[in-house]
Amino acid sequence: MLSFNPRPRHPSSDGDRRMEPNPDFTWDLLKGMLESSTQVSVVLTDLDQTVRFWNKGAENIFGYTAEEIIGAKVTKLYPPDEVSAETVNRLRELVQTKIGTVHGKMKQVAKDGRVLTMLLALSPMVDSSGEVQGILGIGQDVTQETLLHEELHKSFELLKKTQDVSIFSLAKLAESRDEETGLHLLRIQEYCRALCKRLATRERHREQMTREYIDDLVRSSMLHDIGKVTIPDSILLCREKFKPEEIVVMRKHPVFGGKALEEAERKLGEKSFLSIGSDVAYYHHEHWDGGGYPFGLKGDEIPLCARIVAIADVYDALTTERRYKSAFSHEEAFRIIVEGKGKQFDPELVEVFEEIEGEFKNIRNRFSKSFAAGL
Repeated sequence: MLSFNPRPRHPSSDGDRRMEPNPDFTWDLLKGMLESSTQVSVVLTDLDQTVRFWNKGAENIFGYTAEEIIGAKVTKLYPPDEVSAETVNRLRELVQTKIGTVHGKMKQVAKDGRVLTMLLALSPMVDSSGEVQGILGIGQDVTQETLLHEELHKSFELLKKTQDVSIFSLAKLAESRDEETGLHLLRIQEYCRALCKRLATRERHREQMTREYIDDLVRSSMLHDIGKVTIPDSILLCREKFKPEEIVVMRKHPVFGGKALEEAERKLGEKSFLSIGSDVAYYHHEHWDGGGYPFGLKGDEIPLCARIVAIADVYDALTTERRYKSAFSHEEAFRIIVEGKGKQFDPELVEVFEEIEGEFKNIRNRFSKSFAAGL
């Protein structure tokens, strides 16, 4: 709350009165300080929203001289769509409280028609009797900073979109050799997102399941089988049961994929979603009981991101028609995954899967062949 209250008179010890500040001199001094501010607008309006004070900073920012604006309505500075009932009510509320300052950004119009973004602080002006006489607005032109922020945001979104497209293209390259469709990749992402969101409600994983972690896992989940680009067509596209030596080759794809993403992150020189991507590629075929490949890890030795992708990948593989098998129903796939609890899959993640199995079924139906036909 701002208030201009004259200092009380205090007699000196010798009975003489000390020199007291002249109210006119005090106001002139304050007025001179406010007017000398050339980069910050200082505007005082009365309760009728009429401008009563306009400093040099306001003149520099808006282009109006004090002679042009004093006596006019301050709403002259607002774009038509900014002079709303909400704005008026906020000002009235400010006046009624008599205390506090309202901070925020607001669009305002300069004399030449430019629309500015002003960072404003609005405070009630109270006289010595405690009555509100007007509103003091102190503002700074942040138009360029706002535009720069918006441009940076657009650039970031474009970069992120470009990365997502590149990831999808790279993953699709591997999947297409295995006669898969992009829908498999989209479903994997959605299954992982659903598991993560529910896992975030559990105390044990709440801290790890940040928005950033979930976004990175969802983005990188489609890279789980990127190592398949190294597998010869004679093995990858084989319709017969794999021979022992072919199984050995096929089971190398997690290592090839993990190493490729690990090397990509090393060249990048900083932590990124590729870190999760390499873990997913390396370990999504590991089993909770240690019976998986390529390293035979067990339990919590397997990164959580890989354990999540493992359930998503197996569910999608079971419910998808392949050249060597027909599609299982949701119910059959659900039963197989539940039976793998504590064996192939993390027991807690299976519990989460059981809680949201309806979401898996909906995702499966939503990203189906009919969905692809509509693209």
